[in-house]
Amino acid sequence: MEPPGHVRGMLLCHAGAHRLAFRAHEVASITSPVGRTVACARRAFHVPDGASRALVTASGGAVGVDTLEIDAEPHPVLPAPPVAVRASGGSLQGFVVARGELWPLLGLADFERFLRERGEGA
Repeated sequence: MEPPGHVRGMLLCHAGAHRLAFRAHEVASITSPVGRTVACARRAFHVPDGASRALVTASGGAVGVDTLEIDAEPHPVLPAPPVAVRASGGSLQGFVVARGELWPLLGLADFERFLRERGEGA
C-alpha cells in the first residue's frame, strides 16, 4: 500500500498528442474498441474520435485511448487546481511526473462519465 498522496501502478496513455494516466486497479480489462460503445478520450481535447484500445471500468463503461504503457513505479501525486478539477467533471485527481513528463491522473469511471456527457451535448 502506497502512502497517501502516492500512486503505484498506472496506465500511461495517449489520446492524440495528449497524455493521460489512470490507476491500474481502476481498469477491469483492456480490449479492442471495435464493436463496443467507447467514450473516446480524444473528445476531451476536441480531436476527432479514434482509439486503438479500450480501458473498461468495473461497471462496464469504456474509455478509448490511442496508446498505453504500464508504469509500476511509485510516484507522488501533485494536487490539481480546483478549477481544473471542475473543468474535468471531477475526474482529475492530480498530476504525476513519469518518464520526465507531467501526466494528468484521472479517475477512469469519472472520466468515462465526463466524456459520455460531453458526447451527448455535442
